[in-house]
Amino acid sequence: MGLNAFPAALQEAPDLGYACLGGQFWFLLSDGSLYEPFWLEANSRERGANEPWPDYKARSCSEVAKAFEALVKETDFEKEAAQFKSLQVPFSILFNAYFVTEAELVRLGLPK
Repeated sequence: MGLNAFPAALQEAPDLGYACLGGQFWFLLSDGSLYEPFWLEANSRERGANEPWPDYKARSCSEVAKAFEALVKETDFEKEAAQFKSLQVPFSILFNAYFVTEAELVRLGLPK
């Protein structure tokens, strides 16, 4: 999924039963290897102690969407990629996102 398609996925996720914990941008080379600029991430806050699942699903996706859009707008990805001395051009930019159902969130031991 390209970067342009991710905001639409975030909009659909709550209706499909998913919250979004967040994710990170990755640089992918044509040989399949990848570089993880771990400092380029867009995350949601944890679920509140008494926060209903429908509210959390919507809030988490909204928070990730705002952080994602800000990073896409403000980040010079070529400059960030230059921090990896062995990274060769050309590369693709991906966003690795973490979507969870309520049951998966509980299995991860995160707040219910």
